[in-house]
Amino acid sequence: MDNNIIITIQQLLIGRNPDFDKAQKIKLVRHKDNRPVNERKILGEVYEGSLYNLYRTELKKFLDYQSEQHISKFGDVEYIVSFIGEEGTESRFIGVFKNNGVVRDFADHQIFNFTEVSGFEVLKERVIIDWGKNAISWHQWFDTNEKAVIRIDRGLTENDVPLFTGYNDVLLNYRQLKSIFDKQIADWKNRLDCCNCIYLIQDKNNGKQYVGSTYGKEGIWGRWREYAETGHGNDVQLMEKLKEDPLYAEKNFQWTILEVLPLQISDAVAIDRELLWKRKFCTHDFGYNTN
Repeated sequence: MDNNIIITIQQLLIGRNPDFDKAQKIKLVRHKDNRPVNERKILGEVYEGSLYNLYRTELKKFLDYQSEQHISKFGDVEYIVSFIGEEGTESRFIGVFKNNGVVRDFADHQIFNFTEVSGFEVLKERVIIDWGKNAISWHQWFDTNEKAVIRIDRGLTENDVPLFTGYNDVLLNYRQLKSIFDKQIADWKNRLDCCNCIYLIQDKNNGKQYVGSTYGKEGIWGRWREYAETGHGNDVQLMEKLKEDPLYAEKNFQWTILEVLPLQISDAVAIDRELLWKRKFCTHDFGYNTN
């Protein structure tokens, strides 16, 4: 082992799952799709955005991506140790998966049944390794390619709520939004009560959108608390959806921030910015905004 390496991912993983420890053929896999945008497909359909965001926001689709592999590379592999590529050669550990074999066969690839195994939860999403100079080699044998652990951080979530990383990164479903207020999560409260914003509520069931604004001394926190308590925030058309199905917000709504505004912004200026965003998204004609 390189004397400059304090600990490797191999050392961290061994001893946590007896079946994994006995396996002879394990591969390290680093997910970072460098193909042209129009060639990035999952089960035959082009997907948008990065794999990193896909993992954070649409885990099932990400796992579908992982399941599509070439038999020549993974046919005899017993386990894969999976990572998401981050900046440079940094790679975040996201789990150990058992290979249960091919479930669908195509001319140029196969669909594998990879299932996550237990024992590695305390390390998941927290351990960052250096993949090394040969980043283009996205799958490598576990026993012959030592990978240095360069840090262990807080991970991507705590209590099933994303860590706050920036206003542009905010994307919350109703369960997560409610949990932030129920648990009074300090990181989120400190950020949401210090400014106002233009926000968007997306209905993932039908694609309709609602644009709103916050203003006043309680900031985003004060307005979003109403959504956490009710699911609809007393917005007319959102209320109608919850009358039809009380669980509609939990199943379909997600919140994001379009523009950050000063805490001291006037009502008139905030509403003017809100109107501009409504025009941009056509939410009066095609969404949930009624004015």
